Amino acid sequence: MEEGLKKEVWKVFSVGSFLFITIFFILPYLVQVSTYFHEKAHQEVFTKHGVQSSYTYGLVDFIETIPKFYNPNINKLGVTRFDLDTYNKLDKFQKTDINVAGIVSDLRFLFLIAIYLAMANVYSYYKVKVKQDYDLSWVLGANWILFMWLLALVQITVSNITYSIGDVYSLVRAIGVWLPLVL
Repeated sequence: MEEGLKKEVWKVFSVGSFLFITIFFILPYLVQVSTYFHEKAHQEVFTKHGVQSSYTYGLVDFIETIPKFYNPNINKLGVTRFDLDTYNKLDKFQKTDINVAGIVSDLRFLFLIAIYLAMANVYSYYKVKVKQDYDLSWVLGANWILFMWLLALVQITVSNITYSIGDVYSLVRAIGVWLPLVL
C-alpha cells in the first residue's frame, strides 16, 4: 500500500473509532451525569419543602449504564422516590417548584453546553482566520461530544415535558389542572 493511502486509511479509522466510542460509550455516561443533577435538583427542593425523598445516586452503576441507556424497555434512568402523603399536602406552588426543579437543571446544562459551543466556534474562527492554524482536531472532538450530549439533553427534556409520566404531566395530575396538548 502506498504511504499516502495508508495515512488516509488511518485518518478514516481514527475518526470512525472516535465517533463509535463517543456515541456508544461516552454519551451514556454524560447523560447519567445530567440525570444525577436532574434528580439532585428534585431532592433539594423536596428537602426545602419538608418531603422525605431518596435517590440512589451515591454509587452510579457503571456497568449497567450503557445497557440501560440503549434499552428501549427501560422507562427512566433515574427516579426520585418520595413520601406521597406529604407531597399531596403541599400547595400547588410548592408542587410546581418540586416538579420544575429537574427541568430547570436540564436547561442549565443546555445553556452551558450552548455557551461552550458558541465560544469554541469563535475560537475556531480566530484560529483559522487570524493564526492560519488549521489543526482543529481537539476542538472538533470536544464539539462533537458536547453536541451529541446537547442533542440527547434536548430529547430528554422534551420527553420530560411532554411524556405522560414526565415532570410536567405529573404536576398537572398532582394539582388537578387540565392541560390540553396542542400540537
